Amino acid sequence: MAVVVNDKKLTDATLIVRTAADGIIVPSQLLIDARLRLPNVAAISSHQQNYYPLAALPGVNAEIEASTQTLNIHAPPNAFIDSEFNLGDHRPLLLQAAETGAFLNYDVNYAKIRNQNQGQSQTNLSGVVEVGVFSGGGIYTSRFVGQDLTGQRTLFRLDSQYTRDFPQQQATLVVGDSITGASSLSRQVYFGGLQWRTKFSTIPGFQTIPLPAFSGTAAAPSVVDIYVDNILRLKQTVDTGPFTINNLPVYAGQGNVQMVVHDVLGRQQVYTQSYITSAQLLRQGSKDVSYEVGALRNNFGSKNSDYGQVFSSATVRYGVSNSSTVEGHGEVMRGRESLAIAAAVAVNDVGVLSGGVAASSSERGSDTQQYVQFDRQGNRYGLTVRAQTAGPRFWQLGLGDDILAPAQQIQAQTNVALGASTNLAFGYLSQVNRGQDNVRAINAGLNFNLHQNGSISIGLLKSLTQDRSLSANVVWVLPLEHQSSLQMVATGQQGSKYFSTEYQQAAPQEGGWGYRARKAVFDNGGEDIGANYIGTNGEYMFSANHVDSQNNLQLEARGGIALLGGHVRTTRWLDQSFAMVEVPVSQPIDIFANGIRVGQTDKNGVGFIPRLVPYEPNIVSLDDAKLPLSMTLDLAQKTVTPGYRTGSLLKFDAQQNRSATLILVDENNQPLATGTRVYVNRNTSAQEVALRGRVFIETIDYPADVVVRDNGSGIRCRFTVEPQPQANIFPVLGPYVCSQEMK
Repeated sequence: MAVVVNDKKLTDATLIVRTAADGIIVPSQLLIDARLRLPNVAAISSHQQNYYPLAALPGVNAEIEASTQTLNIHAPPNAFIDSEFNLGDHRPLLLQAAETGAFLNYDVNYAKIRNQNQGQSQTNLSGVVEVGVFSGGGIYTSRFVGQDLTGQRTLFRLDSQYTRDFPQQQATLVVGDSITGASSLSRQVYFGGLQWRTKFSTIPGFQTIPLPAFSGTAAAPSVVDIYVDNILRLKQTVDTGPFTINNLPVYAGQGNVQMVVHDVLGRQQVYTQSYITSAQLLRQGSKDVSYEVGALRNNFGSKNSDYGQVFSSATVRYGVSNSSTVEGHGEVMRGRESLAIAAAVAVNDVGVLSGGVAASSSERGSDTQQYVQFDRQGNRYGLTVRAQTAGPRFWQLGLGDDILAPAQQIQAQTNVALGASTNLAFGYLSQVNRGQDNVRAINAGLNFNLHQNGSISIGLLKSLTQDRSLSANVVWVLPLEHQSSLQMVATGQQGSKYFSTEYQQAAPQEGGWGYRARKAVFDNGGEDIGANYIGTNGEYMFSANHVDSQNNLQLEARGGIALLGGHVRTTRWLDQSFAMVEVPVSQPIDIFANGIRVGQTDKNGVGFIPRLVPYEPNIVSLDDAKLPLSMTLDLAQKTVTPGYRTGSLLKFDAQQNRSATLILVDENNQPLATGTRVYVNRNTSAQEVALRGRVFIETIDYPADVVVRDNGSGIRCRFTVEPQPQANIFPVLGPYVCSQEMK
């Protein structure tokens, strides 16, 4: 019989059994389909299935309507299994195997400085070159720097590394030069060696920060509206029963979420809860690690391959719950070691409290470092306070042999929204050093949002430890039309003042010109002009300025070269994944990536896509508007999911149009009947005659053997279509006389 649950039809035909002992019993699959909880009683075996009595379900009423052969079940909301909705739940995507290829990036800078008073001038040529080679196994890159190439200094290596990502583990392996992982109680340092670290970006959209979840109960099928700080962010349909919505899309910081449940009967329920999100927290069960072993890199950026002492370090962060995260960090070097532990906890309606302690042992002795921090970021105000102390013998990576850790550091920053368009901020810094000057300073800022009239920012800075006067600055940024803006800056302190006005037209990213002009007066007064051009082959910049008695000229060229599939293309600086496109036509074909036109093919049928989003599906398509009618192009979209900074080779098909229309008549010169079947070159697929004896053949090769069958099963006629002396795009051939053959 049919089954209806809470006035909603579930099935048209289900075997229902009524017994004297248990009353109405139903199959277990029916309860599962209805999302009703299975009762905590033994199943009854009947008709090779497990049955359960409806009377064993608390609060559930059932009756059989004999006239319609329908079982009506009425169940309260708590009788249903919870519905769970995971917003933004992302899983690893299947990456496309990377082709083998290479790229080269360059940034060349030429500068000329002339001092009018001294009559002297000097020139400088410098640049950065990056070389990359990639394949399915990863990517190798190496950067080289040239400083003052017109003088005695020459090109030297900046860094080199081989990187391979592992999306399933959300991790990456680095062999070569890198930077140690970040920790709340350590310093990041350059080194050369091995590194294994977490890389959450290999799963796009993966939320490392815990987002709030909301639970409720719907008495009937309902629509849930989610409001975050009084702004509607989400609508979700839910069925009857308990439900949970995970990973609600909220803003960073603190606020309130309101959930309004509207059911089909017009009833409304309202739930409210507060939330805290912070980058200091990891979602429950998530782990963020970084393991390194290698040698410290000394004089990075100024010396070639200057490696120092060998060390190893490890950092592990783990989300114990959505409101608490623990962290451990360790460093080992010959004769030196340190160990640190820390934790961050979200306190409801208050903020995030974090702290940690580190202990070290070295030739200086043993000592500790500790810190405590409080963060609150709300809609109306925010506050961050951090205090850190360290003993004189404390050691960690990044502290030179002749540098002692600061004895005390105190930082405080607060901001308050004074209205919809005004924000006030204050800051304080105090650092008590050993062997160096102490630092203490306060700052304040006031920002006004003038909407269509731009924004005005006022800043004040005062050093409390040095004999420096109060400094102040005012900045007004006025946005204009077509990506242009006007900016005025005024700064001043005792004995110094400065004012400048600058107009800037930004170059469009799709390609074109940009320019700027600036005039400054009082101290460091002068003029400054510049222009830049962004093209498909790179970016080119020019600037010239006059400050006091000095004239400066600067020229810069920045771009890249890609090598893939035997093709070489000049392009902009390559910092993302890219693709080569092959189309076997000489006409220019427009190429679209993710709905945006990114270029077109050249006379060899090769096009270039300079930017693809790594680890995400990128949709690539072609536009055949410029293709001659004699050609047919493969317009099917291709989806490519590349790895980080790798290249993909996409091949599209194109064919010469080989269609024709045949005119068929009978022995009386009358068109053959509509629907008559026509077979060409033994093709088993038939084409049917249309009006006036015409039949369209999509693909025809000459000479073509044509067989015409009547509406029965017999062959009406046979003939051969010879090659045409002049090939038209869509030829109309005939008429061909098709006489009735003997059966």
